[in-house]
Amino acid sequence: MINRNVTVLIAAFILLIGLQSYSYSSPDEVKKYTQQCKNFLDQHSGELKDESFEKLLGYIGNAQICRIEKINNKLDEEEKEKLKDVLLHIEDIKKRLSKEKLERINESIAVIMPVIENEVGKELSTDELEELDILLRAKWSGMLKALEQNDIDKAVNYFHHTASDRYRKLFKTLNPDGRKKISKDLANIQIVEMVTNTAIYEITSELKDEKSSFQLAFVKDLHGEWVIKSF
Repeated sequence: MINRNVTVLIAAFILLIGLQSYSYSSPDEVKKYTQQCKNFLDQHSGELKDESFEKLLGYIGNAQICRIEKINNKLDEEEKEKLKDVLLHIEDIKKRLSKEKLERINESIAVIMPVIENEVGKELSTDELEELDILLRAKWSGMLKALEQNDIDKAVNYFHHTASDRYRKLFKTLNPDGRKKISKDLANIQIVEMVTNTAIYEITSELKDEKSSFQLAFVKDLHGEWVIKSF
């Protein structure tokens, strides 16, 4: 069986190719994706008959692109109404999908959308960076505090839905003292990179009496909420 992470990356690549099948000549990323959105709405305002994985991925991915604020603001009223119909249809489709297929699609969208959102996003101002840093540090501290209190359910709520099960299993392998030790040892984080929809921090750790560092990644989920992707 193909590793799920490999499958997700392949699917994300298929989605990216499908979404960017037009000219790359324009340097304006917003204009590029806006045109892709408009083309999509012209072609797929009705129901999607082919519900293969690749078609669904492209269909849902395009709809998510159309929802990006900078792109959505450039749609006319008729196009916005078409998008509403598409989003309603997507909800109906999701109800019919198997759990595994839905998870694969959600994971693939979670991989590719931050890339696209970053391309159309803007650089953050100093004040915006400071505000976001405060927010993300609070979320990380909240997760560590929940872990220290052995509240695993609360801790995993801070994670992206595609990662929560993995970290739930990880936290359950630790005894209460182990969870408390981790919560204290992982508290030191420093910004590495921060853009509109992705933030990377460095964690310095002395677990196992050996100083080391590794990355902590935050992303925005499909609801626009900042969540922990990995560490």
